Amino acid sequence: MDVDFLDRNYALAYPEEHDCILDLQGANANCCKFNRWGSLIAVGTTDGRMYIVDFVTKGIVKHWTAHVQPIMALSWSRDGRKLLTGSADSTVVVWDVLTTIPLHKYKYSAIVVSALFNPRNDNQVVVLPLGMFPLSETIVDGRPQHSVVTCDIPGAGDEGVTAIAFDRRGKYLITGTSKGRLCIYDAKTLKLVNHLRQNSQQQIRNIIIPRRHNQLLTNSSDRVIRCFDLDELITKPKGAVVDQAQKLLDIVNKAAWKSVCVSSEGDYICGGSNKSHSLHIWERNSGSLVKIVHGTKGELLLDVQWHPTRPIILSVANGIVSVWTQAHVENWSAFAPEFTELEENEKWDASVLWHIFRFQTQRKESEFDLDDEDADEGENKDNLDKAEEELDVCGLKAGDMLCSSDEEDDPDLLMPDPRGEKGPLWFIPACPDMENMDAPTTQPGDVLHKPVSQFDNITSDDLEYRKRPAAGAVPVASKPKKPKL
Repeated sequence: MDVDFLDRNYALAYPEEHDCILDLQGANANCCKFNRWGSLIAVGTTDGRMYIVDFVTKGIVKHWTAHVQPIMALSWSRDGRKLLTGSADSTVVVWDVLTTIPLHKYKYSAIVVSALFNPRNDNQVVVLPLGMFPLSETIVDGRPQHSVVTCDIPGAGDEGVTAIAFDRRGKYLITGTSKGRLCIYDAKTLKLVNHLRQNSQQQIRNIIIPRRHNQLLTNSSDRVIRCFDLDELITKPKGAVVDQAQKLLDIVNKAAWKSVCVSSEGDYICGGSNKSHSLHIWERNSGSLVKIVHGTKGELLLDVQWHPTRPIILSVANGIVSVWTQAHVENWSAFAPEFTELEENEKWDASVLWHIFRFQTQRKESEFDLDDEDADEGENKDNLDKAEEELDVCGLKAGDMLCSSDEEDDPDLLMPDPRGEKGPLWFIPACPDMENMDAPTTQPGDVLHKPVSQFDNITSDDLEYRKRPAAGAVPVASKPKKPKL
């Protein structure tokens, strides 16, 4: 296959231009989060309201008041039926997405900085209040259990936890401290498995885990994004200083990063600048900067999220959620390999065009026949087999791209219930507004346009009374009738 054709159409797997903004009906967005399939977007606002946006239609399908202060953290459960919100009002609430009913509510003594579900157990929630140790809230047999993730490392008592994250299988809980230390805990027992230190003692702001491959990314206060191999971190000696596999930074402007996200395969890393609305995209293997996209000048970036399966990025700045996508250019050679695009007009001989037309319109006599008399019996049998093959256009089938490595044997785990009562929640059904603008308007006293049900208790006297002119009404002069000849 042509290499140039592949490079032009499939080589770029990162956004290049601004596409649109999400209409939140005037609300100021503070953070956003994709669900597992990228079909729904949860947007938290500065006034505590929650919005669920359908990514296909870009329309709001759910909205409710979740908190009384800005929403700081969002997290979807694995099946997409629960949504976790953490707010500056020191509360964390687990919501049912379809009914918007709070299932569990937790109150703390400090602002909630981060809160997230266990990716494989939606009954476990880890919360990080400001200036406190992480807290694990678990529902076991319908009863809540409260645990504190303590750090018993000698000499690390004054290091506060500033970032938390689960690995992609939910087996380990990783925390980052204010002095560049990484602590790895068992997610079930909350026992310390290993602790290491970066080659810098700066504060770890974010910990990012890609959807695929056991990688770990950290965003530190020294304006450097570091990439590690998680399996290697677990097997390292305790207390060791580890060097990153890849180091990403803005060499020119020395920009600090407000938020960091990564593509689904972990091949591209995006860093949102702390002082402007600009996104820097690197290629992870080579560490080279491949693209910089800029938003409106003067805006401050708040959050960045990468689509789970597509090269699309959401950025939150100045209360607006912007969508960044690839530059789509029509390439007709993808539909017809012999097609060539003309840069300027060319003259063709009429006889040549006539021969080309005759060649394109020539058909065999038996081309559209199921049984070809001149063909072999095996060829006729293959045509009949293809004709009898049934296509399922009504059923649903989960794509392999959405499956994890432990779900490839049984992709039916991703199939939703047709009634929406159980199973994964891909989309939220929403009834469109049925407004008939062509319906005739009803005037006061106009009995003819009223529903039939309103005539049940109306008597003849009432009808005669309604036909009388209202008090003070000016009678309209009627036209004289023409005499009959």
